[in-house]
Formats: sequence, C-alpha cells, structure tokens
Amino acid sequence: MLRFKPLPIMTIVVIAAFAVLVTLGDWQRRRYEEKRDAIAAPNPEITIADYTPVEEGVQFVYGILNGSPGWRVFAPVREGDELVFVDAEFVPGVAPPALDEVRFPASLTHGAPIAGRSVRPGPISPFASPPSPADRTWYAVDLSAMAMASGFEQAAAFYVATDYVGEDGRALPNPFGQGGNDPLPPERHMGYAITWWSLAAILIAVYFAYHITTGRLRFGVAREGE
Repeated sequence: MLRFKPLPIMTIVVIAAFAVLVTLGDWQRRRYEEKRDAIAAPNPEITIADYTPVEEGVQFVYGILNGSPGWRVFAPVREGDELVFVDAEFVPGVAPPALDEVRFPASLTHGAPIAGRSVRPGPISPFASPPSPADRTWYAVDLSAMAMASGFEQAAAFYVATDYVGEDGRALPNPFGQGGNDPLPPERHMGYAITWWSLAAILIAVYFAYHITTGRLRFGVAREGE
C-alpha cells in the first residue's frame, strides 16, 4: 500500500520549478530544430546594387562571436522606397558602443553592391533582455522596432548579413547569416536542453527521496492503526 503525505509548500515550489526547467528545455530543443533546419536549407544569397545609406539610423544588436561578447552593427540603407538593414560589422566588448565613436560602415558608403545572405529573424525569445531604443541597443533582432528608432515606420522583413572585416583587413564569414540570431551550433542547444531536463528529473528525484527519508512516502502493507 502506498502512503504519501506531501509537504504543501515544498510541493508547490517543486511543481513550479519543474515547469520552468521543462519549459527551458523545450525552448532549447526548438532552437536546436530551427538551426538544424536552417543549416539544411541555408538562407539565400542576395545582392543590393542600388541603394542610399541612412547614416543616422545605425542600430546595435548584442551577440556572441567566437565566444566573445560584442555588438553587431545594423546599418540601414534605402532600396527604392524600402528600408533594409545590413548586418555589416561587429564591435567587440560588453558595454554598448558610444554613438559618437561608431561610424557608418565604410563598406556601404562608396556605392559598392551589398552582397550577403537574406535573413528573416525568428521570434524574439521571452528571455531576451529589454532593448534601449534611445541608445539604439537591442538584445534581439526586431526590425520593425529598429526601423522606428531609425525614424522610419517600417523596414523589410529581412536583413542582409554581409561578411565582417577582421583585424587583418580580411573578410570573415558572418556566422549570424546561417539562419538564426546567434552563431551557436545546433548541438549546443540540444546540450542545453538535456541539461535543463536533467535538472528537472533530479529535482523530482530529490523531492521524493526527501519524503521517503522523512517517512512521508512509504510503500508496503499498512499496519493496524495506520
């Protein structure tokens, strides 16, 4: 016979924590599937030949490149009547770039064709830090909001991820052009998912182990008087 007398407050806390851990694991699993599918069907290459730079509308999006934090420089250009953002440079550092120290990417000011991959941002994570439009800093790609911060009502539903320029002046492939908002490989997200699910399983195991050791969970034949 099973006898179980759960502690009310502990049970409520454990159920809430378990739900959070499972939710985090499911979210990482979805990120894994999204990136896996993006690699199987990479973003199409695109070239913009005729455009006008919008030099006062540069925005900065937080990102991780080669394990180091920094800020992606999103420079807007006008192609006809449409505003298109170009992910053109990466500024390393945790602190947001100073607006008066970052110039409009030189590669977009000479009229050379813009070549890169057309990326449609995925949904914004509920765990992303809130943006600061006044400072032009964002923690997720939100093209519509970024367009408004640049003084426009709307922007194209995609942005162009061009090659970055390394310290040696050579072109570096833009890892954000592979179909996501961050360059982490899909396997890392699955690893995170397994970690969250494992923590959820451990939490449940500890919960029941505690009730067993305190006599609140017992198995066997009921004795007289119990």
